[in-house]
Amino acid sequence: MTSDHIPRIIAFGDTGLACHGCSGRGIGPGTVFGSACARALPCAGRTGLPVRPVHGHRERLSALRAPHNECGATLVHALDAR
Repeated sequence: MTSDHIPRIIAFGDTGLACHGCSGRGIGPGTVFGSACARALPCAGRTGLPVRPVHGHRERLSALRAPHNECGATLVHALDAR
């Protein structure tokens, strides 16, 4: 998840791409982004990607938010298990 809920494609040199940040809406965007990345990698043409790749992304204050997010996810899973 990203704090602004905007998906990102991260470029790792000329031969690697990673998609993240669909923030709970991952099935549709993940399919579109993944398919576009798969088409872009063999020829290294990135003009057909849905967003411009960035070379890095860091969330602010992620170390402070992590325990809160983990607690919420654990609680949801515990309640679902009932």
